[in-house]
Amino acid sequence: MKSVIPSCVVTIAVTVFTSHPISADTLMSKLKEAGWDNVIGTWIDEATGGRDNTTVYTWKIKDRVIEIHTKDRYNETVSLMGVNAKNGEVFHMGADKRGASSLGEWKLSDGSAVLNLIFTSGDGEQGTFQIQHKMDSKDKMEVTIQLAQPVRFTLVRKK
Repeated sequence: MKSVIPSCVVTIAVTVFTSHPISADTLMSKLKEAGWDNVIGTWIDEATGGRDNTTVYTWKIKDRVIEIHTKDRYNETVSLMGVNAKNGEVFHMGADKRGASSLGEWKLSDGSAVLNLIFTSGDGEQGTFQIQHKMDSKDKMEVTIQLAQPVRFTLVRKK
């Protein structure tokens, strides 16, 4: 027996699942507002020329989703950054090669970006920490990982 779905049901379903609010903030608009719209590119730690940290920010969906790929001597992490259309928060989700995962929220303002993270390590331990980023210029960024003993380093744009 052949099932026939009325065309009005298909039209409603397509409209519901493909329409987007026109007023939804894009990630690019949030970055521009905070003076962080020049983050796209490859950033390396200034002290070791990238041996200790290389972070690449790449648009995966233009103006909507950034992939953040970080590599250091011991680990590699891939994360996504985007905007929650319902509440306008800039979210972060990522995982690393050791099996850890993280969820977080970015707070962007005046050339700064603060990432508050909740993580679960590869062996199931949970915790929180914060990473502060401050653009000193279009090619230089100060990073502080807020741990019991803060870790600070400078990233420069790779030319």
